[in-house]
Amino acid sequence: MIFLLEQAPPLAAEMGEVADLQKLFAAGLAVTPTLVLVGVEAEFYQLANLAEQIRRAFAGVFGARLDEEKLEQACAFAEKLLRESYLLPERADEIRAALPEGLVLVRYAGESPFGLEAGKQETLWALKRLWASRWQVDAVLSREPELAPPEVASLVQVVGDALSPDEALSVQASQVLGRQAQVWVSQGKIVRVL
Repeated sequence: MIFLLEQAPPLAAEMGEVADLQKLFAAGLAVTPTLVLVGVEAEFYQLANLAEQIRRAFAGVFGARLDEEKLEQACAFAEKLLRESYLLPERADEIRAALPEGLVLVRYAGESPFGLEAGKQETLWALKRLWASRWQVDAVLSREPELAPPEVASLVQVVGDALSPDEALSVQASQVLGRQAQVWVSQGKIVRVL
């Protein structure tokens, strides 16, 4: 469920960027401290019965033709539902306890940065906003006819105030990964691999 990058299970390691970050860490490159959340979002949906509520909200949206008005209403409902639903208290406490102090980046593995937060409670809210972002109109249309969002590990990474590409580390990462790679760093540590 909640793992340090180097302890994430093989399931999480098969998720592209998580595997890349693990390989770079194992090779001795400086990788920023990273929490990998696997299955936490799915648990959140299940325990709050979100999938069923969302399914009902999207009834009639996709038919012979797209009902754009219903789509916008259903997306707004789903986003609000995720932002306002509660994490299991034990899970929220577990995440909060695992979170590092200071500025953190919240994002999906393999995707662009989403939110930069300072504070443990703010990071929990950012995770829910990240999960809710899967219900923005463009996101829903990009995966249609599939309604459910893909299951991807959520990452919480320690960062400074800047994230930038690093050519020297990109060359080293490319050698370790055996393919062309571009890395983004913060405070001299790898945060993201493309």
